[in-house]
Amino acid sequence: MSISVIIPAFNEAENLNKLIPLLHKICYSLCEKYELIVVDSRKTKDSSEEICCNSGATYIRQDGYGYGDAFRCGIRVSTCEAIVIVDADMSQDISKIPLMYETLLNGNDVVIGSRYVEGGKTADPIVSVMMSKFLNCIFRLVLKVREKDISTDFRFYRAELLKKIETKCENFDVIEETLFLLKLNNPELRISEIPIDYKPRAEGVSKRRLFKFVVSYLKLIVRILYLSL
Repeated sequence: MSISVIIPAFNEAENLNKLIPLLHKICYSLCEKYELIVVDSRKTKDSSEEICCNSGATYIRQDGYGYGDAFRCGIRVSTCEAIVIVDADMSQDISKIPLMYETLLNGNDVVIGSRYVEGGKTADPIVSVMMSKFLNCIFRLVLKVREKDISTDFRFYRAELLKKIETKCENFDVIEETLFLLKLNNPELRISEIPIDYKPRAEGVSKRRLFKFVVSYLKLIVRILYLSL
């Protein structure tokens, strides 16, 4: 099964310079056909494009703004049978990509790199972890799923399923929206979680804004409850 690696990025040149070669090495060991797609922000003014061109990664600028739009742009241009989303900041445990890929091949539709299952770890501050676990608890109830880490974007998907849904969220809440729409289309959706070690970003600063983050999640919860009636 061929692999599209989608990497949303915004001023992440230093991290991409390290991340792309590592992803090439991992993907080359897994399958004959793969692609690395960096989806950059329209506002980026660093050397990300040059780094991608020199390292064999496809570079595109997103059409609109926000993480949700970058997520959709990457999916739209991808050409492979499996899609994995990887953050550009090197916080995610990409060494688990082979195990996640194998788990997808073994009959799953979505495989989550999870911080909160047994064996998983996170370097986030305790306040962030508590807020994240609270939101995950709420979304588990709303989405009627058992998985522990619903708020991470580090996931493998079967591309044929992902390309059939139309997400609307503009921010990081697109991750939960995606799972909701996949389950809406496929009530028997097969999901598995693999424990990962979530680390602090390598270089640069986080682009997440707490207030916007919380508001967008609350709006999504209301929307899901409405659509579920």
